[in-house]
Amino acid sequence: MHRRTLLRRTTLPAALALAGCTAPSGEPDGEADAGGGSDGSEGVSGTPPIPMLENPPEAVYLPGHRKSMRVLEPVDAGEYALTPMLSYPHPFWIVTANYREFVEPAAGRGVHLMVVVWDRETGRVLPGAEPRVTVSRDGREIDSRALWPMLSQEMGLHVGDNVDLPADGTYTVDVELPPLSIRRTGSLAGRFTDGATTTFEFTYDQAFREAVVEGIELLDRDRWGQRGALEPMVDRAGTDDDGRDADDGRDAAGDEDGGTEPTIPYSRVPPADAYPGTRLVESVGGETDDTAGDGLPTSGDAAVVVALLEPESRLADGDDPYLLVSPRTPYNRVPLPNASLRVVLERDARQVLDERLEPVIDGEYGHHYGRSVSDVRESDTVRIAVESPPQTARHQGYETAFFGMEPVELVVPSA
Repeated sequence: MHRRTLLRRTTLPAALALAGCTAPSGEPDGEADAGGGSDGSEGVSGTPPIPMLENPPEAVYLPGHRKSMRVLEPVDAGEYALTPMLSYPHPFWIVTANYREFVEPAAGRGVHLMVVVWDRETGRVLPGAEPRVTVSRDGREIDSRALWPMLSQEMGLHVGDNVDLPADGTYTVDVELPPLSIRRTGSLAGRFTDGATTTFEFTYDQAFREAVVEGIELLDRDRWGQRGALEPMVDRAGTDDDGRDADDGRDAAGDEDGGTEPTIPYSRVPPADAYPGTRLVESVGGETDDTAGDGLPTSGDAAVVVALLEPESRLADGDDPYLLVSPRTPYNRVPLPNASLRVVLERDARQVLDERLEPVIDGEYGHHYGRSVSDVRESDTVRIAVESPPQTARHQGYETAFFGMEPVELVVPSA
């Protein structure tokens, strides 16, 4: 029996619902049969039946399945490289301020169109690169929109959205990238100052629909909702299902038979001990979580690395040390961009600094928030306050995490 048929016949318990049947509030509201299209054609409409938890934990958790997708060949756009990906229409959540809004895929033909924007020289995924795409067929425009910045356990940071398609055929996607607005340092300094354009094509047909449904992998039901994260698609051979190191005999693309499908650049930042300077880890009022690794402090289930770099660091401004703050997912070390962070420095119960941190993308250290700070001393209290959580759309497993982010309080240790 094909996996597609098996998935259609799977009956989920009452506590779960199928994608495509979730109420606007984001709470599951029943089941649906995705076996036929609105015109009666098999495998055309909506999404396949994939499990969604009714009451997921307010943390990073294992969803009930691994997604399936087609990865296209990378294309260049000026200094940018883009890796396009296609899958069945996905449910996801848009984040605005401290609220999330459920996006239900529409019934009918369509794809979930995703793009990873990255730098070929360093391999770094580029947060803040949010292209606009125009989808056309036979010279006729079908859709034009800016893609959402998104956070996924398997793909990491990318941009994407569900796109309705009127019929089978070959579609052209024209991509327009604005200049990168985030501060760039190290090998990325002075680059990506100009916008760029590129084009790619994809074929949408019954073979594609069958392939992406047959490729869905259901996790054991008793693992749904457990703390953990799916391993990145780029290194299925290197991690367990909770995002930790392992070896399951797969190749880099996650293909058990050693296929040659293009790999996907993944937005992993370095481990905590890879950052220079003095790492601030002694919690004053916050919490630490060993599941995040290295006993890092956490906020809203995000692990947070805070390091004080010496004034001679290339990131520092003038003669002042540089405070580097790297919030990341607790398992796969994916950075959390589009947040608003402040640093408050206190000494002897007196506030001596209160400044916003600037988002930065560095060729070596990846995405982080930072600024130069003056007159920082041993035993000073450093509070990292989150004014707004990461404003990125979320795939399943991340939609309930990184909200209600309490300040992280640390101290500057003795030299």
